[in-house]
Amino acid sequence: MPRNINPASRAYAYVNGKVTPASRATISVFDRGIVLGDGLFETLRVRKGHPEFLGLHYARFLKSARRLKLGMPVSEIELQKIISNLCRKSRFDDAVARITLTRGRYLGGLAIDPSIPPSLIVTVMPVSGLPSAIYERGVKVAISSINKAAASGLDPGIKSINYLANIFAKAEGDKKGCYEAILLGPRGEIAELSTASFFCVLDGKVVTPPIGTGILPGITRQVLLREMKKRKLPFREGDIYPKDIPRMTEAFLCSSIRGPVPITQIEKRKIGDGKVGPIYRELREVYVEACEMEVSS
Repeated sequence: MPRNINPASRAYAYVNGKVTPASRATISVFDRGIVLGDGLFETLRVRKGHPEFLGLHYARFLKSARRLKLGMPVSEIELQKIISNLCRKSRFDDAVARITLTRGRYLGGLAIDPSIPPSLIVTVMPVSGLPSAIYERGVKVAISSINKAAASGLDPGIKSINYLANIFAKAEGDKKGCYEAILLGPRGEIAELSTASFFCVLDGKVVTPPIGTGILPGITRQVLLREMKKRKLPFREGDIYPKDIPRMTEAFLCSSIRGPVPITQIEKRKIGDGKVGPIYRELREVYVEACEMEVSS
């Protein structure tokens, strides 16, 4: 294949039971996802054609679908087959899969009609080159003026397709020359970042905001907490405030696509000595091992 051809151009997509080249995939302009932002989505990493931590992603997706009174048209096994098939047809060994579920056809008004079938869209795209420098040098993040309550909408545990608050929080971070942006909770506590969960090290212990702060129950967050518990590494879930930043010796963010990424600066304040710390490095190795176990299982 000529080098100037974008690999994404060979991507395939699944839309309501039909698999087509993504460039030709279509959905109605009257779909409620488009008209009302009525739906949810999930994003996950695919390695060697294997959807990573699909069980955790599917459980969260199904819980959100039930919360929104949306029917899930496929089982976890069927979803795995759809994603693997799309990667195979697209010839993507390492990919990002996105699952989008909407309430389907719009008939006017806001009433929920359970007789209307939902729309299920699954896409895969090649993983864009994540710069290795972010894992070795760390990143700088900002604190957004947008409160987490604005981003949560109906329920902070739902990954709604209405992502405006996250988009504009990220835009604030970009304007400050930062990699990401932190959203604060209702009491001014650190909640999460625009596309990631937040962790830090205080007094030698890993700390992450509790679900009660109104955060999305991140999948990578769940994996890290599970692995730390399994290895008896010291951690806790607890409130963290911007005033705690000077006490942090390490900090990092994590997401399903990037895994853990070290944070070496928040606004103008360096974290610890401004270098990637040993606890982060250990947890990064722990996460990589968990991913390898997941793919090989």
